[in-house]
Amino acid sequence: MADRFRKIMGEYFSTKKSLYHYISMAEGNYREYLKTEMVRAKKYFYVLRPVLACRWILERGTPPPMLFRELMESELPKELVPEVEKLLDLKMNSPEIKEIPRVDRINKYLNESIEEIKFKLKSVGENKEVQWEELNKVFLEEID
Repeated sequence: MADRFRKIMGEYFSTKKSLYHYISMAEGNYREYLKTEMVRAKKYFYVLRPVLACRWILERGTPPPMLFRELMESELPKELVPEVEKLLDLKMNSPEIKEIPRVDRINKYLNESIEEIKFKLKSVGENKEVQWEELNKVFLEEID
């Protein structure tokens, strides 16, 4: 079943809707979790991943990869990689509630990225009309 969906998924990918979804997630999590002096390390990934996903979509027009490392290696500015690697290490090897001092360089990057993506989103149009018959057919065949 999953293979059948994967084959046709690209036809239903919406650049604009995906960007709105990811930037909304990034903006809300940034505002909620990263504005204080001390933050939970893992919360950075609640903002980094959707920002990097937006950058991927804007650059390639395709769904972003699931693996954070792939997004990071492709979209994160090289000068921030060491700091994000430290956050990854903390996330993997520290207690769930590990609080750290806010990382101002990453916050600056995230804040600027959110504003830049929101600006670019204003000019993104939806350039295809979706035909739902094929997807409906797959769904109906799978539930029979």
